[in-house]
Amino acid sequence: MKTGIIPILPLRSRRSASGPFRSDRRSSGRGRLLALLALGLAALPSAPLRAQTAPAEPAGQPEAAVPAPGEPWTLEACIRYAQQHNTEVQQRALEVERNDIELSTARYSRLPDLNASLGGDASFGRALTSDNTYRDNNQTSGSLNVSASMPLFQGMRINHQIKAGKLDLAAAVQDLERIREDVAINVMTLYLQVLYYKELVGVSRRQLELSTLQAERSRGLAAEGKEPESAVYESEALAANDRMTLTQTRNELQLALLDLSQALNRESAAGFDVVFPELDSLTIETLHRSTAGSVDAVYAYAAENRPHIKAERLRLGSSEHAVDIARSALYPSLSLSGGYGTGVYSADDSKFWAQMRHNSREYVGLSLGIPIFNRRASRNNVRTAKIAVRNQQLAVTAAEQALRKEIEQAWYYADAAYAKYLSAAAALASAEVAFRYEEQKAAAGRSTVFDFSDAKTRMEKAASEAVQAKYEFVFRAKILDYYRGEPLRL
Repeated sequence: MKTGIIPILPLRSRRSASGPFRSDRRSSGRGRLLALLALGLAALPSAPLRAQTAPAEPAGQPEAAVPAPGEPWTLEACIRYAQQHNTEVQQRALEVERNDIELSTARYSRLPDLNASLGGDASFGRALTSDNTYRDNNQTSGSLNVSASMPLFQGMRINHQIKAGKLDLAAAVQDLERIREDVAINVMTLYLQVLYYKELVGVSRRQLELSTLQAERSRGLAAEGKEPESAVYESEALAANDRMTLTQTRNELQLALLDLSQALNRESAAGFDVVFPELDSLTIETLHRSTAGSVDAVYAYAAENRPHIKAERLRLGSSEHAVDIARSALYPSLSLSGGYGTGVYSADDSKFWAQMRHNSREYVGLSLGIPIFNRRASRNNVRTAKIAVRNQQLAVTAAEQALRKEIEQAWYYADAAYAKYLSAAAALASAEVAFRYEEQKAAAGRSTVFDFSDAKTRMEKAASEAVQAKYEFVFRAKILDYYRGEPLRL
């Protein structure tokens, strides 16, 4: 299996002393599972399960149902809660709202604008009169003006701005869904990590029960003179080591629950627990059957429905409209304008309303702007926009190629993980048979503590590797569901 992908989540980097990457006899299985779950995220594109074409609900949508205090959380409940309380999801929702407002601005730019102004001034001192003489003239005046203008033709710029705005809004919705699915994948990874440690706690508990029983058996045999006193101490040391392992595994389980709780942005991890689904061999076989099909079929569906692919294609369409927007500056522009104005003066003996009527003026006009030469700025803007189109075409191609590669890898990883699970299950069955024989010999006093410990250690290692292989396959199967557009559930 490839291991060159850098994990996104440092799931246990802060606990190097006792984390699953330590180099004890159980570290290899635990470390591999966590590394695989983490690097699985790195192999995924940042995209959601299902594409949406309408804006998502705003951040203030109704809260999802939260399990009652003390009640365990399902994977679906964890994902819903995390998606509602994740700050990146809320930021993307605000980005959708911003794009919606920009589209509204482009649509309303077709309408006329209307402006009004009021003014007043006072003048003092000598002023030139109509008979070409100067005299003292103190005067006050006021004015009222209302004007409107409406674009009639701007090289189709507004139409292209509206079309580009629609595409930008749709792309923002896809980005929102991509972030929501990033959160879902992260939560699923941490959820499987919790389930993994829950099973390891069970394995450690059974090993402690076996070593405790052997210690009691050794004490009885030593009392009868059938075993030396040193065998008792060796058995008790084995039981003490297993007790320490159980304590460490329980601590790792609590830390895994803390990681999941913090990923949900819960206020406290106190009393937090998850539902432990039944993942027996029949369930694993059902998951394996669900991975049947072909890479081409999965890719054909994903290429048409993956939101990150659709978002890149939407941005390509928006960039093409950007070329038309830049080209509109090369065309003449025509606008219609009109207005009304009036004023009153203190030097006029007429009454206020009479002056308002007599001094009024109205106008209507057409304005035609013809671009002649602007230092080639408009043509260079068109050339720059065309370069952006070609760059976005490459972005679409790169996203499609990456998607194909990721689906092929996911397919291979799922098949390899299932084969590993079958091998680990067979190895565990053989180790259990070997241990039962050694346990019968120990009960009859015909086995040494070393032989018993060796058989138990091999069985414990096989059990840990079987658990690790099982959750690795579950993770890989869910990744294929992810590419098929299936919801993430256990």
